[in-house]
Formats: sequence, structure tokens, C-alpha cells
Amino acid sequence: MSGIMSTALSGLNDATLRVSNAASNIANAFSSSALPTPAGTYTGFQPQDVVSLSTAGSGTGGVTSTLKARSPAYEAAPGTGSAVANAHGLVATPNVDLTTEMVALQTAQVSYSANATLIKSSDQMQKRLLDAVS
Repeated sequence: MSGIMSTALSGLNDATLRVSNAASNIANAFSSSALPTPAGTYTGFQPQDVVSLSTAGSGTGGVTSTLKARSPAYEAAPGTGSAVANAHGLVATPNVDLTTEMVALQTAQVSYSANATLIKSSDQMQKRLLDAVS
């Protein structure tokens, strides 16, 4: 596979992971759980962030992407009437900002489109080269 194709493919994979992660964060943004005690552990939804690292030094080009747990994972929010609210009426909600997640979706869409165009252009260039040689 050419360097252009492997770079574009890694970009497509990165964009796909970003969309999947943002969708998961958005879908769980309004879930709630009990606030952990000072010695306790948070048991609610754990939002994540995509971390992309360049693989340019490896000779292949592109990026590798992984998920990293967001810290802090939750925020205290009013949960009056909730069965899991503490004595002060607070619950733990995931640390998800919908605006940030929507921007991540839009960025991933543009990235995906650009990488798909790169693959198409590379394919067209290879076909023209083969036509010229034949």
C-alpha cells in the first residue's frame, strides 16, 4: 500500500473512532449515578477522549488513535427526586459538554471527507499513470 493510502486510511480510522466516541459521550451525557464518597469509586458512565499520535517517525505516516478516560469523569449536579441523590440532593453526571462533542463530530466529518477525497485522488492518479505507461 502506498504511503498516501496508508496515511489516508489511518485518517479515516481516526475520524471513525472520533464519531463513535462522541456519539457514546452524547448518548450518556444525561445519565446520573450516586456521587462517590471520598474513599469511594465513581461507578457512572466514564466519558472518554480520543488521543491521536503521529506515526510519521515509523515511516508509514498517518496517525494512531486511542481512547483515554476523561478526568474528571463526573460533575456534581442537582438531582432532586433522584433515587441516587445524596443528602444534599446531588448526583454525579458525566463530564460531557454537548457543544464540544458536536464540534468533535463536525471535525471528524470534515476529516473523513478529506481523507476519502485523498484516496480517490490517489486512485485516479495511479490509473492515469498506468494509462500513460500502457
